[in-house]
Amino acid sequence: MHLNLYSPLADGYKSNSQKIRVLTELWVGKNIFCPSCGKSLDNYENNKPVADFYCLECNEDYELKSKKDSMGKKIVDGAYSTMIQRLQSNSNPNFFFLNYDKDTYNIKNFVVIPKHFFIPEIIEKRKPLSSSAKRAGWVGCNILLHNIPESGKIFYIKTMVFKVKIRFLKNGERLLF
Repeated sequence: MHLNLYSPLADGYKSNSQKIRVLTELWVGKNIFCPSCGKSLDNYENNKPVADFYCLECNEDYELKSKKDSMGKKIVDGAYSTMIQRLQSNSNPNFFFLNYDKDTYNIKNFVVIPKHFFIPEIIEKRKPLSSSAKRAGWVGCNILLHNIPESGKIFYIKTMVFKVKIRFLKNGERLLF
């Protein structure tokens, strides 16, 4: 498996966040299988709230979050109300977390967290944007990774080492995707 994100497709973007979005979604689409059934994943259209990929075989949804350098204790996410609404719905997604080296674009870790570990209690509400901000009053959220038990973090890649597919599926089955 290729553990570098770089692709010339991202060269047309000026914003670093857009480049990373394009690179990480492209990499996941080419390299990652559904942890529930082992089939390939498909992309949702851009800007679908709390969903980036889906599996046609087992109907599971996946949201991808990426972070440079280390995974850390929390990951900045989008709108708080949208996240809470999705987590409380019947279509709560599973989450992929990818962290990469900002200088080399090498993938350090890639983790899947099954949806039953994603509950409102691991979502931290951020302060509303100030009245002078372009989107004044908007409220974002953080995903508190440190509140997810280690048993809920299943690594595809850990410290740049790929986990074997068969072994991973056995772990995924144990956690009931």
